[in-house]
Amino acid sequence: MTKPSWAGSDLCLVTKIWFHGTGWFAAELVRGLAEMGANVTFIAPAIEPAFREPKHPNVRRMLVPRELTEYDTQLSSYKSKLRRIANTAAAIFCKAASARTFIFSIPDHEIITIPIFLLLRLIGREILLVVHDPLPHDLQFASKGRRRIKSGLLRTQYTLASRLVVFSEPGKKELIIHFGLSEPKINVIPIGAFEFPAQSPIPGQRILLAFGQLRRNKNVLEAINAVKMLRRAGLAVQLMLASGADRSDPYCRACLDAIAEDPEGFIVDFGFIDDADIPRIIERVDAFILAYSDFSSQSAVAVMAGLSGRPVISSFAGGIQELRKAGLAGVDVGQPISAATIAAAIKRYYEIPLEEWQRAAEAGRVSLSRHLDWRRIAQMYLSLCERGVKLSQLRSYAVRSEQFFTEKAGR
Repeated sequence: MTKPSWAGSDLCLVTKIWFHGTGWFAAELVRGLAEMGANVTFIAPAIEPAFREPKHPNVRRMLVPRELTEYDTQLSSYKSKLRRIANTAAAIFCKAASARTFIFSIPDHEIITIPIFLLLRLIGREILLVVHDPLPHDLQFASKGRRRIKSGLLRTQYTLASRLVVFSEPGKKELIIHFGLSEPKINVIPIGAFEFPAQSPIPGQRILLAFGQLRRNKNVLEAINAVKMLRRAGLAVQLMLASGADRSDPYCRACLDAIAEDPEGFIVDFGFIDDADIPRIIERVDAFILAYSDFSSQSAVAVMAGLSGRPVISSFAGGIQELRKAGLAGVDVGQPISAATIAAAIKRYYEIPLEEWQRAAEAGRVSLSRHLDWRRIAQMYLSLCERGVKLSQLRSYAVRSEQFFTEKAGR
């Protein structure tokens, strides 16, 4: 049997994130690639929690310092960021001599990343860029001038990459429409299944969870107002908000003002959520609310819900529809999304017996685990790497052939 062109050769995966879904994504992908036979160098800060570190004989670890997540002064934050950037760049160029393909997941700002991509491409290296957020949230609300600059930088970064990976078909369409990229360059590969500790059964305490940053496209304010509507109508439901919150942001303040009108209806856990606390949070809730709009990526929170044995009350934005088709249990939020449509979906959820939800959630957990197996996903990445290596070899052969015939004609 012929060995794939990547077998025994070096791949290099680079990320700046070490925690939560995006950090775990990189670590699990490295483990999957190694289990499929590739030698992988993993350049990243130490993963948190430590049990998610990819331990495998085929993995070479190059640790870089973490940035500070809590700091006394802005200067100390900048210093920690610069230290990580410098160490990451040094590690990348140390590997450039041996690694044929670099996979980047959540790289540094485009001003840092573009020169690195350019240099790697100039020495013949292949770059596979994982695009977690095809249309960054902050881009949608930036001023016209800032949006133009950011879009130009992103387009340059995407153009320099050999291939792009997104997590859903809507994400692929976003890149084509907004950045004018060619369809063959963009590949859809889902996020794999993160391993979570065994969860307790759905408690039936009528507590729902909104997890993650308070953003307009997540319709958190509408979910808050939906809960208030239901409570006024006699359904004693509560909403837990476990997220980072920027209290200087007008949207965040609007959410807090709405909560203040009925504080008994909400359990607020703002601030940095430690990974070890996530199972404790999930075991208290019946379902996740994911009433997203203008969202084109696969939802890591939806994956976390499904693999933790919890249904979702969700829209079909981004890759959530694909996850629902793959087995994720839940009810649909009607369109257009509003407090009323979210309230109606929550009411429908609680009209279904708890035992039915328990069976559906467990079946969904098993189905998603199979669909999102990391070895299957790693194979998809390795097929891209193999294709890229063959194209690179073809280009090299074409250049050598052209030089040969040019020299021959000149004699």
